Amino acid sequence: MKNILPEHITIELLVSYIEGNADNTAKDVVNRWINENPRNRAYMDRFKEAWINTEELSTLSNETINSDWNALLGKIDTGKQKSADNKTARLNTYRWLRVAGILLLLVSIPLGYFIGKKNSRPVVQNSQVAYNEIIVPPGERSELALSDGSRIWINAGSRLRFPDRFNEDSRDVWLDGEGYFEISRDRVRPFYVHTSDLNVKVYGTKFNLKAYSQEDIIEATLVEGKVSLETKNLLNNKIEEVFLKPNHKAIYLKKETQLISAEIIREISKPLEPKKIIVTRTIEVEPSISWREGKLVFMDESFDNIAIKLERRFGVKLVIDNEELKKIRYTGVLKNISVEQALKAIQLTAPFRYDIRDNTIIISESKPKANQ
Repeated sequence: MKNILPEHITIELLVSYIEGNADNTAKDVVNRWINENPRNRAYMDRFKEAWINTEELSTLSNETINSDWNALLGKIDTGKQKSADNKTARLNTYRWLRVAGILLLLVSIPLGYFIGKKNSRPVVQNSQVAYNEIIVPPGERSELALSDGSRIWINAGSRLRFPDRFNEDSRDVWLDGEGYFEISRDRVRPFYVHTSDLNVKVYGTKFNLKAYSQEDIIEATLVEGKVSLETKNLLNNKIEEVFLKPNHKAIYLKKETQLISAEIIREISKPLEPKKIIVTRTIEVEPSISWREGKLVFMDESFDNIAIKLERRFGVKLVIDNEELKKIRYTGVLKNISVEQALKAIQLTAPFRYDIRDNTIIISESKPKANQ
């Protein structure tokens, strides 16, 4: 466990990544480390959870933070409550108080709680509250009722963290993936959904939120009620709040990218900019929320974009080996069918062939017919 953080992954880097202040190079470094090993991802989740509970760590120097962290890793590695060694003992009381929150959360539970089943289970526990996490693997969906009467549907490949009970000031959950939310109105305690790059403040409503940490775009689609999206302005370090009306979608671009679907471009009236929230024109919300009923609705959607949804829905990998095939557009509703039946339906729009190899489906051009 001591080697969970290699030399190039410092605490300052992790803090910068969590707060959204890291540049693209730094983000790539952290993302590669997270994806190298499930234990790395789980450890990052622990760090995020601890960071949410204290913002004072960012004021410490890199040397101070990392010396405290190394001392902490020693405790985690042994799993025992040892007396501090000479190096740790020299840390003054003030510094320990400043990192006490993050230290407590990081050592309070074994790492194994973060890895494995999709079922709800405790991930962080202290004298105040217990946190639970649902992990939904590809090809599956899950539904959850919260203590305040709110309901959440969780899409494939998603993770949702939530407390067993909410506090007196606010109701907070953390999402990495996609969820459909029906939130009970509470004038005293606002409901917050925290994602990798922004927060959604809910005023009692129904909405869909797509916020996979590995994807470059976050989408929030409002069905009814009222929500706002909160993000930090990097120029003045102030929180910006953008409100959303029903039958509109808010789109947030994390970084400069060319991977913006034609569907999104069609919905917006001006170009997307990194770190900016853009609100679309009035849209049909059904394609964004149909997944919760096991239904896929496509409205003049590209095959490239459809493939991503099929992968999540059926837990397979689709590889389209032809650029022209990616541009095929399809309109239709698919429900209670297999992935092969879905592909056969799309074949009615344009000819292509597919080859199933274990859990991977290769999409390619149809072979030309031999001359008679």
